[in-house]
Amino acid sequence: MRNRLHVLSLFPLACLIGCSLPYTQPTQTITGNWQIQSGTAITPTATAAYLTGALQNQGGQVTGTLSYTAGDPLSFTGTFDSTKGILALTSTTENSYNLQLTVPSDYSNLSTGTLIVAGTYNPLVTTTSVVAVEVAPLNGTYTGTLSGTLTTYTSGTLTTAPISGTVSLALTQSTTPNSNGQFPLTGTITFPSGSGMSPVTLPGLISGIPIWLNNEPCVTEFSEYAVCTISSQTGSTLNAYTNPTATQIAITNLHNSSVSGTTNTGITLTGTLTLQ
Repeated sequence: MRNRLHVLSLFPLACLIGCSLPYTQPTQTITGNWQIQSGTAITPTATAAYLTGALQNQGGQVTGTLSYTAGDPLSFTGTFDSTKGILALTSTTENSYNLQLTVPSDYSNLSTGTLIVAGTYNPLVTTTSVVAVEVAPLNGTYTGTLSGTLTTYTSGTLTTAPISGTVSLALTQSTTPNSNGQFPLTGTITFPSGSGMSPVTLPGLISGIPIWLNNEPCVTEFSEYAVCTISSQTGSTLNAYTNPTATQIAITNLHNSSVSGTTNTGITLTGTLTLQ
């Protein structure tokens, strides 16, 4: 009897090792924010053909709005074969764009494939090897030490001084893209204590890995470049990019201007913030 009980007690362990238990394959979805570009890596400023924007899939059917080399948004349709990991997209909004990607099960890893572009009035056809990635949503608080310049303008006198300190950026990303395939963002920025500046909350966008936050009246909305003169304007702008897993944000330009009495103060910072 003891031997029989001993054999029975081993059955659950043996089943864990060798039995074929039911397994549910997770549902794959490519719905989200994508960047697709030529080359072998995802970079913040692509120098050749690239697409950024939103894709959505319902089962194997895919639709999306992607901008080609920062141009006007294009409508894409296609299919996604989750058993083979093959994504095929086509757009004939302007020229003819045909994209085919081999997508890994972890979409934060690089997909690889080809992009074929054929002109409507020009018979030239270009075929480019591309990589792609689905960028994780930007939700959470990012902190780090940024450095730059603090500028003051009082009674016609302009002075500048270096500044460095802790910056906090709390971000919330919409789950729904706008009509251009960009995802709206809201960001609250806390500046270094030595700047004397109050926190600001800004509207913004992310498309691919580039990020824009902006309420500065002298800059075209969500422009890449700040052109404000602090002696005459106030406001804030942030230009940055994230990594595919959205765990870090590289700040290429964070600018804020404020007015207190007859003194205008401006700060410009760069550096890296990390998700907490």
